[in-house]
Amino acid sequence: MVPKPMLQSAPDPGPVPAEVTLQARDAIIRGLAYFGSPELPLDPDAVLIHAYLKDRFGLPELCSAEHVLAEIRRDTAGTLHKFLRLAEAVPFKPDFLKLQGKSFDNITVAGMWYDKLPKPTVLEDRIEASPLDEQYMATHSLWAMAMARQCFQAEVDTVLEHQLVEKVMSLMERTDLRWDDEAIEALAISQYHDPYYVPSYKYIQELVDLQNPNGSWSWNPGQEVMGSQHTTVLALWALLQYKPLAWPTQPRSLVLH
Repeated sequence: MVPKPMLQSAPDPGPVPAEVTLQARDAIIRGLAYFGSPELPLDPDAVLIHAYLKDRFGLPELCSAEHVLAEIRRDTAGTLHKFLRLAEAVPFKPDFLKLQGKSFDNITVAGMWYDKLPKPTVLEDRIEASPLDEQYMATHSLWAMAMARQCFQAEVDTVLEHQLVEKVMSLMERTDLRWDDEAIEALAISQYHDPYYVPSYKYIQELVDLQNPNGSWSWNPGQEVMGSQHTTVLALWALLQYKPLAWPTQPRSLVLH
């Protein structure tokens, strides 16, 4: 099922200056160099998302990535084991879907394991029971709905989806901490959610301008000059999907099943 354009009335972003695409490509290369350092202890959360990006965009394997994935694979009771499906096919356990509070992880995992839900409405029930104004709740909810639709051909509630889109767009339009971790996640998720959506090139320019000298991005702009792996992998995801960049892609479902 091909999703409809997320923002059917969105203005045409207009021609993209050549220097923006060149700068975006350079930022990706610098970000990959940051991640590729053999001295960098890898964040397991970033490794899981990178596994998807690696397959889809032809990125190099990260140093020690297999070691990190092996640890997640062995720790079957660990928090991250149920998200291993981003990197490889993994046997399902009913415990993956247990609700442990109204967290964004419970929403994400419902989208990731949509084909194993006891009933399809579980995903939307979890979203509607959650405070969408809390940090990351809207981005993860939209991500989960996109996974359910794109990976499992689910029929989603378009009214709820539109509400989530508005929430996520507002994260990118604010001026206070415009490109913190949550807003960068919004830029990545919005493009994954809707393959027709092209963000303003000014968003891309601003994101590139915030890259640290070592190739990373910080959780909050101007802070943590050594960077956050979580924010950096989201920034790479956002840039790699930017259509005017025309980075070569290969088909790859976000989850493996």
